[in-house]
Amino acid sequence: MKYGRLVNMDLFTDAYRVTGRVSIRGGGLQSELGDPNTDYLDLHDAYISRIHQPGEIIASYTLGSFRKENINFIVLQDRRDGVPVGSSHGTSVFTRGRPVPAFVTVPSFEIRGEVMYEGKPTPGAVLVQSIGRFQAIFAAEASASLFPEISYSGDLVMVHKDRIGIFCLGGSDG
Repeated sequence: MKYGRLVNMDLFTDAYRVTGRVSIRGGGLQSELGDPNTDYLDLHDAYISRIHQPGEIIASYTLGSFRKENINFIVLQDRRDGVPVGSSHGTSVFTRGRPVPAFVTVPSFEIRGEVMYEGKPTPGAVLVQSIGRFQAIFAAEASASLFPEISYSGDLVMVHKDRIGIFCLGGSDG
């Protein structure tokens, strides 16, 4: 381990789920993903499975590196591991505002949860004004598009903005 503390996470690419642990510092996973000094995210104790066969581990490795551009989203069980949530002096920019229901698609998955936003939310404004390359979706559930019975939930899902196909706000009409 190069620094920080290890945090459990699930990482998703177009076809694979990787369960493992990532080393993070005080700024949470958001700062690791935004680190301009590397295009890769190191994962410890990586267990790899196919999206459509989540119970079948096809490979496991002590250490693996994943190109950040190929990560569709990451599921964390505690939002404090992903983004700074504030201190006694105030609320973090990541958790400030009011919760707004959100629906997001990325290759092979649809994600439902909440974004935090101050002011009048529009999908474009949320994506442009949120910090970094990953959009924070709180209290989220990700379901496989072709196998909706396969789902993953977490206190925080971090979605790569460049991988988003559809982004909607508000309640569902369907």
